[in-house]
Amino acid sequence: MITELRERTRIRVGRHPSLFFAIYGVRSGYREMLVSRQTRLVIEGFPRSGNTFAVFAFRQAQEVPVRIAHHLHAPAQVIRASRLGIPALVLIRNPMDAVVSLMLREPRFSAGMALSYYISFYEAVAGFRDSYVLGTFEEVTRDYGSVIERVNDRFDTSFGVFEHTGETVKDVFARIEEAHRAKRNSVLVEEKVARPSATKAGLKAGLRKELARDPALEPLVERARAVYGELVSGRTVPAL
Repeated sequence: MITELRERTRIRVGRHPSLFFAIYGVRSGYREMLVSRQTRLVIEGFPRSGNTFAVFAFRQAQEVPVRIAHHLHAPAQVIRASRLGIPALVLIRNPMDAVVSLMLREPRFSAGMALSYYISFYEAVAGFRDSYVLGTFEEVTRDYGSVIERVNDRFDTSFGVFEHTGETVKDVFARIEEAHRAKRNSVLVEEKVARPSATKAGLKAGLRKELARDPALEPLVERARAVYGELVSGRTVPAL
């Protein structure tokens, strides 16, 4: 109960930039990931929506380092970028896939809490749809170069474009795994590393069946699918 209350509080805080930045701005471990006037690009999305691949692949494609705000999974990042006129890329994934992946990586998230988090994130950024480029999980993981090109066209930037080939993708995943091991004293935790695997695919299938069998979750599932459909189709959803 304490863990769920903490997560729900964090999710609510993430919708309000003034409160979010007041709290996270004093934590040294988060400062490099926060939006500031020195940020050149924001890459944010619900967890397990291609965030890590997008950040690592983007960096790999640049000739010089680019300051990116990323991986805090909070609408406040996108909202502040909009207000400061900073280019932003918002990542989105089919809600059932994203939610199941999050539950696998972070067992503290119940299905209901994960779905509520998804809805909260995308309904909050929906009102700022004209301020960012939206990249779907499929686009990012299959043709990321075209997504970066859309960012360059939208914001008149000249970021290096990722060449999406078997070799470049393999290199990105190798870097991701290396970073994962570095954080965990060389231990690889398959459920947590941000890359596909047969092991995770099997575990996700079981979780997906559990979700489908719970009628109490149907309203949340429908709402999550609705906001996903509205954003991907190019229409906006009024933020609550």
